[in-house]
Amino acid sequence: MLRLSRVLNKHNANIRGLSILRTKTPNDTTVEVGQEIEGFVVKEVKPVADFQLTALRLEHQKSGADYLHIDRNDSNNVFSIAFRTTPKQSNGLPHILEHTTLCGSKKFPCRDPFFKMLNRSMANFMNAMTAPDYTFYPFCTENQSDYYNLMSVYLDAVFNPMLRESDFRQEGWRLEHKDVDDKNSPIEIKGVVYNEMKGVYSDNQQIYNEHFLNNILPSNTYGINSGGDPNVIPSLTHSDLVAFHHRYYHPSNSRFYSYGNFNLENHLKFLNDTFLKDCLADPSIKDETKVPNEKRWTTSKRAHIACREDPMVPKDKQSSLSIGTLWSDINNTQETFELAILSRLLLNGPNAKFYKTLIEPNIGTDFSAATGFTDQTRDTFFAVGLQGLNVSDFERVESIYEDTIKSAIKEGFDNRDIDNILHSVELSMRHQTSNFGLQLLYGTLPVWNHDGNILDSMCVSEKIDEFKKKLSNQPNYLQSLVDKYLLNNNHKLVMTMSPENNFEEFRKENEDKLLKEKLALLSDVDKENIYVQGLNLRKQQDATQDVTCLPSLSLDDLKKTTDPVPLIRKNINNTPVFIFPQPTNQVTYFRSLINTSHLSHDLKTLIPLFCNVVTRMGTKSMDFRQFDQLVRKSTGGLQVSQSIIDSPKNLFDMKESVILNSHCLDKNVDEMFDLWKQIFTQVTFEDENRFKTLLQEEASSLANSISGSGHMYAMLCATAGINPIDAQRETYGGLQYISTMKKIAQIDDLLPILKKLEEIGTIILNKNTMKCSLTIVENNSMAVKGLEGFLNTIAGNWEQPNDYNKIDKLDNNAKCFHHVLPFSVNYCAKALPGVHYAHKHFAPLKVLCKYISSKYLLPTVREKNGAYGSGASLSMSGSIQMFSYRDPKPIETFEAFDGACNWVNNKKITIEELNEAKLAIFQGIDHPVAPMSKGNALFFNDMDHQIRQEHRNQIMNVKVEDLLKVANLYFSNTNFSKALIGPANNDIHSGTNWNVTNHEDL
Repeated sequence: MLRLSRVLNKHNANIRGLSILRTKTPNDTTVEVGQEIEGFVVKEVKPVADFQLTALRLEHQKSGADYLHIDRNDSNNVFSIAFRTTPKQSNGLPHILEHTTLCGSKKFPCRDPFFKMLNRSMANFMNAMTAPDYTFYPFCTENQSDYYNLMSVYLDAVFNPMLRESDFRQEGWRLEHKDVDDKNSPIEIKGVVYNEMKGVYSDNQQIYNEHFLNNILPSNTYGINSGGDPNVIPSLTHSDLVAFHHRYYHPSNSRFYSYGNFNLENHLKFLNDTFLKDCLADPSIKDETKVPNEKRWTTSKRAHIACREDPMVPKDKQSSLSIGTLWSDINNTQETFELAILSRLLLNGPNAKFYKTLIEPNIGTDFSAATGFTDQTRDTFFAVGLQGLNVSDFERVESIYEDTIKSAIKEGFDNRDIDNILHSVELSMRHQTSNFGLQLLYGTLPVWNHDGNILDSMCVSEKIDEFKKKLSNQPNYLQSLVDKYLLNNNHKLVMTMSPENNFEEFRKENEDKLLKEKLALLSDVDKENIYVQGLNLRKQQDATQDVTCLPSLSLDDLKKTTDPVPLIRKNINNTPVFIFPQPTNQVTYFRSLINTSHLSHDLKTLIPLFCNVVTRMGTKSMDFRQFDQLVRKSTGGLQVSQSIIDSPKNLFDMKESVILNSHCLDKNVDEMFDLWKQIFTQVTFEDENRFKTLLQEEASSLANSISGSGHMYAMLCATAGINPIDAQRETYGGLQYISTMKKIAQIDDLLPILKKLEEIGTIILNKNTMKCSLTIVENNSMAVKGLEGFLNTIAGNWEQPNDYNKIDKLDNNAKCFHHVLPFSVNYCAKALPGVHYAHKHFAPLKVLCKYISSKYLLPTVREKNGAYGSGASLSMSGSIQMFSYRDPKPIETFEAFDGACNWVNNKKITIEELNEAKLAIFQGIDHPVAPMSKGNALFFNDMDHQIRQEHRNQIMNVKVEDLLKVANLYFSNTNFSKALIGPANNDIHSGTNWNVTNHEDL
């Protein structure tokens, strides 16, 4: 489950539509407006020519339920149901309800059917999400039987949930003894959502975003936290939850969405016959949940909030300031589209107005968290500001803001920058992804939720034409928008945030005060009930569940063979080239892999930084602004990244690489390769001020990433203790790298670093260790000629006999690492040595990890201990990883990790459970792959069709005894490593030698 604070930009879908009243869908079914189909009436039909799809809007005649179907020849079918949920308090009601509905329903009364279906389905996406003003439940699958299985479970969950009080207490909040079995142990506040939101409130950037939304739209539902404030969540009662569901999870307040090549009529018949035919419309529900426009202010307002100190950021640069103004009504889709373009002109890239005036002077470290155009709320708004500020810079930033606006009105915008944005829209319209239907759902829901014209919102090409017409008729049109929405807009918020030394102590005091107030109200009978309820909940959590009520696919439903990927191998200018013919919709995809194993250690540590800046520093013939303009004109961007690739055949063999990645319209292929040629032959590292700007952006971004991805950093830290390849990864991308970047960002003289980056470029920007790939439409000779021209003009000659180099094995001493950071929850990980991909034990270990995740760690660490998430996995490097996310009980979690092997030995694994674990594995193996990515496994990872087919066969053939064997071989290993990211915890260090790094002391 996921809470959305900012949903994806609705224009990412970039759909073009043509208005008609009658059409044939791709399923060759003629549909007319007014036609009745299985209890629904067709309201609108619109074909979208650019993507060969048809959008149909329907309404259920009895219940008034709204339905949007996207008929498209795409096998990855999507379904979703959404409800407009507009809470009035910050008690997390819609968020906790989202969790609790999935804990069992009338038709499927077992506990947590949602999580159990993860192992009984081939869905490539299943989730439930709470936004500030709606809640939705989407899934994607290519299997038609699976589709209706999941529809049954999802729809019974939302319309007929059990909503047991015990589930509310588990998922929401409860008072419970620290030791459930000991009534003399302290009583605590527990709960999955409660702990999740404590984790959210550990993140300064999320706190800032939430408060900015609350303050700029204070009058309606956006003025409160729909996810829940941990100090308010314990005011929510079970009866409140039941009443909210009864009122607002009603068909009259629902929005159904389906997408793909499955038959619409079957969907409608299933819905009508199973759930809707006896439901009567209640229009008053939509009136109750309707979000009115915010009343515009007559004068600007200010707000200030406090936050915790961040030890990963310099102490004198931890404040933020943002200035925001209210913009359009989301239902004015044309104006919203134009304002999105204006936002990009103001913010995106080195030619943007605010980038020049706020970022380049290096006043702060990066744009503030609230910066951007928010177009998911009823009233859209724009904000810009800086983080990494000193408080003394606040006044200066406000002055720059005003000057920038006035300058934009006076000078206008460069037509080349406008054209580049429109080019990016055209390119994204042709760029094919494997989850297009899901992205389209994310894009349409915000408008749909406010009863806007969703079919009109898809017509991007029409909006571009209208925008161009306005620019032609009124050359100063964009300046007029700046004047209206920025300069002369009284609905303006200036919000600042600064750290307080005692912030964490104050938070803990409030938490303790809340608990004391709760306990003071308890009678002896209440306390006895708490003890009994705790025991009963534990008993329910431990009870064996009868899952026979749940539908399931079987292994027989899966394909038996791996799909081959067409490949043409060439050797161009002595350089290996892989050509993958695919239906790319007139887009050329270029990738290159450059081996970097021959670099010295001190240079290798700077490769991630080199990758981050090499295409953004400019060249000898163009400064960084001119170069960026050309990149945006012809491509979707030039990306350079560092990668360590594991050998599928040998443990501790790795390929250290830099990866180049770009795509363009076929007609722009020569321009794309000319840009890469300039990087290889003319890149310069001389602009120290530009480098400082990019360096601060990178350091700030890395520091902000820890709280949201703490489990990933913990797993990498743990595996680094037992696997030499992962130790390298930790150096180049883990907490060690974040600390390194923090130190470099504070260096005054950056010339020595620039010299080393220049040296890296000299060594690797050539053909010596390069191989390339093109993913193109078959017989696209222009792309091949473009690549050939590029290779003919750059230096070097292929001289890489072996891509892989072996790394020495680490010692066998157990290691435990605790990174102390000021969070209110923890991220735990344990790592054990495993085997390489082609090893006979890799498949059973992979299945075992899935089994342990669903049957052991999920109920133990999440349900009982209250962590937001937990699981086990096997990495390509051969490391077994167990983790927890936003975890209040790290000691108990590590005990659970340590007890995994004993649990497997004491658990009788059934054939059904084994097959469920295999199904979960095949979800990943058989997930849809976009045309641009179909050759990646071979090009990057050397996984040919034979290796992948052997792995498939091995997964299919895993037996119960295989799981027991590998559990005792690998999970009982005394050579392990543990990592903990979270607050100080002296109790966890007892009995084990922990390496403690207190980042507040660094």
